Amino acid sequence: LLDPASGAQHVPAVKQPTRQGFLRATVASSSLLVVGPTAARAVSGGGKDYSGQSIAGEDFSGKKLAGKEFRQVEAIGTNFKGADLRGCSFFKADLQNADFTGANMSGVSLEGAKLEGVVLKDARLDGAFFTETVIEAADFKNVDLSDALLPPRSAKALCERPDVSGKNPTTGVDTRESLMCSS
Repeated sequence: LLDPASGAQHVPAVKQPTRQGFLRATVASSSLLVVGPTAARAVSGGGKDYSGQSIAGEDFSGKKLAGKEFRQVEAIGTNFKGADLRGCSFFKADLQNADFTGANMSGVSLEGAKLEGVVLKDARLDGAFFTETVIEAADFKNVDLSDALLPPRSAKALCERPDVSGKNPTTGVDTRESLMCSS
């Protein structure tokens, strides 16, 4: 600020916050914290978060579950046929013998998931994230793996399998081409 009488600049003293003022600000800001079921919906894209639960044998066929969390879930033999699972996380989930036939799994995370016996026929897995467990899946017929991230050795092993074939019925993408197999 400029002092009109002397023409000198005057810098006002900055008040140090008091403990009482700090506590008041903390209480005021904490009242904005969302807790309970609403918080789970905000984090997981709305609705139920299945992380850490057992949903073994349940039927999620045709359900709209985009953005949901299935981290470390036990989903042995679960039916996800035709489900919308875009952007879901199945990080370290036990998905043995689950059926994802025709599911939209664009951008899903299957990192560290147990995939033994999993059926992925006709599924969209474009932009999905995998670890070496991807080779445990049972059926890759007509799967779109465009821009999917998986270990190079796993991609090579998949290219050698006879079930890595066909064209995805939704995207029209050739399975072997989407995996960048040489032949």
